[in-house]
Amino acid sequence: MPLPLLAHQAPILPLKLWRPARFNGTALVLGSIAPDLEYVLRRGAAGGRAFAHSYTGQILFCLPVTLALVLLVGHLRLADVLVPRLGPRFAWLQGAATDVTTKGGLVRAAVSALLGSFSHVGFDGLTHGVLPRRLPVSHLRVAGVAFPTEALVQIVASVLGAMVALWLLHRLSRLPAPPMPPRQSGGAAVALLGAAGALLGLLGALPAIRDPDSYFHAGRFYVWGHVAFLVACGAGVGVLVAALILRFAPPPSRGGEGEQVGP
Repeated sequence: MPLPLLAHQAPILPLKLWRPARFNGTALVLGSIAPDLEYVLRRGAAGGRAFAHSYTGQILFCLPVTLALVLLVGHLRLADVLVPRLGPRFAWLQGAATDVTTKGGLVRAAVSALLGSFSHVGFDGLTHGVLPRRLPVSHLRVAGVAFPTEALVQIVASVLGAMVALWLLHRLSRLPAPPMPPRQSGGAAVALLGAAGALLGLLGALPAIRDPDSYFHAGRFYVWGHVAFLVACGAGVGVLVAALILRFAPPPSRGGEGEQVGP
């Protein structure tokens, strides 16, 4: 897909709206992008079917990667660390992944992770093969340039999928949420480390920008979506690191408040 983020979340977010208690939302979302994380690790190398998109890769790559992140976020309550630093607009993220710590939580997270990753592969199969083969032509000419119908189908699916995912996320954000905790310091650190991670992701994408045709199998037509994905992954890692630092940082000193004065 030209842009894995948002489009691949559209098929699985309805599950969380339908039965919130039966699915781990964090595992659904992370699982739905897990197959493309292989491109980040091997820097977008072209050629052949990616292992993470295979049936074996669902079990040996997507599942453990997704569960590791869910367990980290859930057991350390990292979303609850971030929300007081990000503000009330993110109040709905409180408790994200923490149901993995409850009875049956690990099984629920594993099922959600696999539903997410298999939905990714299924969506790819639909847009990369089934729909393009149903069209009567293999290329369409737009503004004098011939585009493969497979690429156009994927672009349309990416745009429509992103629109659906944003609408579903808006619906999820309006679900009842716990009371907003008091604002805490550390928001600047989250923003700074998130920006640093995004910059590192951009630096990692420079080879694709310099030579997209040889770097990524879809060439120039897809490279900017690939770059955006690497930047978003870098920003996510930066925010995760910030959450870990804030989680274990000592509480700020109160400057001697409560100390006894005099004899």
